[in-house]
Amino acid sequence: MNNKKLGRRDFFKIAGGALGVSALSYFFGSRNTAVPSLDNDLPDYVDDGAGLPVFRGPYLQKDVRLAAFLYPADIKKLTTLCDQTLNAVASPAYRYVPLMSRVVLVYADMLVSSLDERDAQIGSIPETEVGFWVLTVAMQKTSVGEVPHHLAWFLPTLLVDESNSIATGREVYGFNKQAGTFEKPQDIQSPRFTADVLGIKQFAPTAIAQKERLLELSVSSNEEQPQISWSDWPSTRDHFAEEILKSINPDQVSFAAQALVNRIPLVFLKQVRSASDFKKASTQKIVEAPLQIKEFYSGSMLTQSYRLNISALDSHPLMKKLGLESEQVNVMGAWLKVDFILGQGTEY
Repeated sequence: MNNKKLGRRDFFKIAGGALGVSALSYFFGSRNTAVPSLDNDLPDYVDDGAGLPVFRGPYLQKDVRLAAFLYPADIKKLTTLCDQTLNAVASPAYRYVPLMSRVVLVYADMLVSSLDERDAQIGSIPETEVGFWVLTVAMQKTSVGEVPHHLAWFLPTLLVDESNSIATGREVYGFNKQAGTFEKPQDIQSPRFTADVLGIKQFAPTAIAQKERLLELSVSSNEEQPQISWSDWPSTRDHFAEEILKSINPDQVSFAAQALVNRIPLVFLKQVRSASDFKKASTQKIVEAPLQIKEFYSGSMLTQSYRLNISALDSHPLMKKLGLESEQVNVMGAWLKVDFILGQGTEY
């Protein structure tokens, strides 16, 4: 099948077939659900009675204005990144492999609050974030060799403008959150923005970190494409799935088609550096967490192309890590207005 011209009917036909293969593989025992690491003797988290700076979960991300852009990337660099992070833990439950030579740049404005009955009384915190998302397939060792088990979004870099968010994200899930400041779009339907960081252009003993421009997103062309809008999340999800399948290795299309119609968790490397040996981690686990659409308000494909410019900073080596060019134009773009829930994670 030419997956460059995959239509919606073909998509669901493949998804149905893959679902059957998936069910059979579970039935015959070639795939199993990984056992999460459980510790029933965990102590209570010590705080001052309020969740700040680390809210108790789950977390509501409300009034999210989100723009997403698909950019070409080097799959060898993405593979190396996964191997050096997600696949570097001892006795991993899965081996995470990039599914396509594309990354998704996501810009989002939102109000974040806790759904815990205590911390929900505190209120909401405004947050802006910019990050890159890498779609991976979690491969599981079985008696018949490695088989694809599920998909997961890996967020290797996430810039945020709010300190409580950095503390919560890093401590609870293992988000690689870093501080950033942004020039924000006035309208998410025209999502031009910039991202600055406290960075260093070239590492040297005498170098001093200062404010540096890391990213800039601007309109590449005034030539507009036809408008495609959505009124519900299933229609939006199906459209994204079709677009993503165009970028996937044909050998993985059947599995990906089935997996893309399900909820795809986020995956992180959660670790804490040891205070007694700075080269070691006192805690190191893989965390997967569900990100669920609670409410869908509106969304549309972006009708214009957007150019991404990335600065070369030794402190933030995005081009080297993700295999991106210093300047490139998006393959696809869209904006959404939604509410999310980031739920309880699973640690492996």
